[in-house]
Amino acid sequence: MKVFERVEMFQNWLDLRLVTLLMVALVVAFVLACGESEAESSVTIVAAQPTATAKPAPTATVTAVATEKPVATVSTVATAVPVATAGVETFDKSRFANVDGIVDQTNFDWPRSIETTEGVITLDAPPTKIHSLSLGHSEILAALIDFERLTAVYSFFVDEEQSNIAGLSANSKIIGHDPEEVVALDPEVIVASRFTNADTVALMVGAGIPVARTNLENSALGNVPNILLMGYMVGAEVEAIALAEEIEARMKFITDVLASDEKPRVLSVSKWTSAFAAGSGTTEGGIIEQAGGINAAADSGIEGHQQVSIESIAAINPDVIVVPQPLDGANVFIEELVSSPALADIPAVKNGEIHYVPPRYHTTLSHWNVRGIERLATLLFPSHFSGVTFDDFSNWGD
Repeated sequence: MKVFERVEMFQNWLDLRLVTLLMVALVVAFVLACGESEAESSVTIVAAQPTATAKPAPTATVTAVATEKPVATVSTVATAVPVATAGVETFDKSRFANVDGIVDQTNFDWPRSIETTEGVITLDAPPTKIHSLSLGHSEILAALIDFERLTAVYSFFVDEEQSNIAGLSANSKIIGHDPEEVVALDPEVIVASRFTNADTVALMVGAGIPVARTNLENSALGNVPNILLMGYMVGAEVEAIALAEEIEARMKFITDVLASDEKPRVLSVSKWTSAFAAGSGTTEGGIIEQAGGINAAADSGIEGHQQVSIESIAAINPDVIVVPQPLDGANVFIEELVSSPALADIPAVKNGEIHYVPPRYHTTLSHWNVRGIERLATLLFPSHFSGVTFDDFSNWGD
């Protein structure tokens, strides 16, 4: 099962009344542990207190252990468009037109209805007790609303290598993976992803709790409609527009800078008991492509996360290799790659282009993927981003 994306799928618990509880694999890799992307370090950025700029560290090369490469980003990004008038916030309501899931796109009063794969749910007022079953959704909600409105978090949310909201989560109630623990929280709405186990969703619905299953996308811009939908659902339209516009501005900057460049072939690979490469349709592969590279695994016919051998990596022959897994394991794996005779002649090894990258940016499905794109683009094209500083995203109230 795919590990890095396990974060979205930790929800795959079996109905306790059926047989036994399925433990979710909370391992980080790109390999879906049924979860996701949401998965992902040497530099710790606590979401509760994001740093003003990314702190550069030495670049990982074949002669050194993996360290985080300095990543630049636009210091001036899109800011909120809404304005306050007579104490009432106004916003561009047209941003919500054609957002799938909003039943009445002209209604910004309460109650309001959302259509999901589980049917239509109606909320009478902005929910104050929200439970998110995935890290990616929780990272988005942290940018839109007071984190105290989330009823609880899961243990891997506090892992600073995997989570961009570790600081916020550390101050929250932490629960296990028993669906009945969620029911006991009595949330007004539960946010699930497409990876959430159907039996788990059915149990929540059976308990009378509205469940909104919203998609998370591999594309940074593809997540904008989902962010707008979530903002509408929780009454955070102003914040959702601001976040959407920041994503759009940051991605436009990257696209404009890299418009005419040649594209290096980049392989994203991690190793636990076995090595897995991120092919087409993966979060890591999407980040490579949006950062101006060619996903070498996909280019070699690999779909999803597939197990690869050293010989397979040699056949892929990448220009650059990135390793998005916790630093200790990344160092061991990079040393294995560097010292393998079978890889001695591939460009990534010959040119010292094997790099550790922070998993919290490369295996989560939220706006924080943009940071992974910015960092990787800077690593691949350092001369294009000289003097550019990329700020971290901020959370609600920062």
